[in-house]
Amino acid sequence: MKYLMVLVMSLTAVFAGDLNIKGDVTINGKKANSSMKVNLNDFITTGKKSKVTFKIGKNAFMAKENTRFSIENNNGAKSLKVITGGVLAVFKKGEKYKLQTKNMTAGIRGTGVYMERRDGKSYFCTCYGETNVQSHKDHKILQATHHNMIWAKEDGTIKVAKHMRNHSDEELRELESLVGRVPAFDRK
Repeated sequence: MKYLMVLVMSLTAVFAGDLNIKGDVTINGKKANSSMKVNLNDFITTGKKSKVTFKIGKNAFMAKENTRFSIENNNGAKSLKVITGGVLAVFKKGEKYKLQTKNMTAGIRGTGVYMERRDGKSYFCTCYGETNVQSHKDHKILQATHHNMIWAKEDGTIKVAKHMRNHSDEELRELESLVGRVPAFDRK
């Protein structure tokens, strides 16, 4: 059944546009529409009860309501910076990105991740793959075949998270299908 779902989502992605919008979304301060494209160095915001899904190259991103973030390229160094809210992202194997919130940084090379900034702390999930997470006080290497989560607190301590927050396996399948892949946990 799950393989049928992956096939259906893959076919949907082939016929869908690069930018899928629900609700109030802006790109660089302009109201987004489905004919627009998100590029490196763009700043994206979502409003209440809103969602945006898009791809850049072989990487795909999803942000839900009340999120402010940017995807940057500074002389070849790519980064995803979440100011508020949460972003789910899947990256091509070998693709280097620095993922940042105000109090945490993670280095990745092709993986699936979810990161969220709320109430002075950051939640980070390595959905599959390996990430190197650090704060000004702590450092962790997270490996996962199927979700490994932490909280980075404002004081810099990193603690194991007990529950998965605000993302799902189905959403990971949807993002991977946008770029012609399936999640690592479905490749058996």
